[in-house]
Amino acid sequence: MRYQDQVVRATQKALDDVCRAAMSVPAEKLEWVPMGDARSALSQMQEVATAGAWFIPLVRDRKQPEFDEHARREAVRLRKSYDTIEKCVEAARDSTSDLCRAIAAFPDMELEDEMTLPFGGGVVMTMADVLGMHHWNLVYHLGQINQLQLMLGDREMH
Repeated sequence: MRYQDQVVRATQKALDDVCRAAMSVPAEKLEWVPMGDARSALSQMQEVATAGAWFIPLVRDRKQPEFDEHARREAVRLRKSYDTIEKCVEAARDSTSDLCRAIAAFPDMELEDEMTLPFGGGVVMTMADVLGMHHWNLVYHLGQINQLQLMLGDREMH
């Protein structure tokens, strides 16, 4: 199996898992935050809804999206437009599908190429690592939503 195919498979599974977890949160608790600075399940899923599209230019074009103030405001506006879990899930499935097509088409001979990303003041990653970033982000949000579920008393595996 090609590395890219494994990343696609793991990403799709992580998306299924995070969507299932979010849809298991009681509707009246979707915007609940346990502490002042924590994020709600809906907030987590609003990011998930938009993250796949953010990674596409990195993979397909080796180009980073803009991080200027206008781009940040637009990202916040777009996230807030997904005001239900159902809208978040639909958008996440669409953008992740597009991203997975770009990952599957990524050339084997370019996996070791490097890219500098702005996170943490600048981090150098191989393109193999970049291909897995959305998977990592989905699993991160799955953990966050699962923690909220535990805090709500839900001990069932969803």
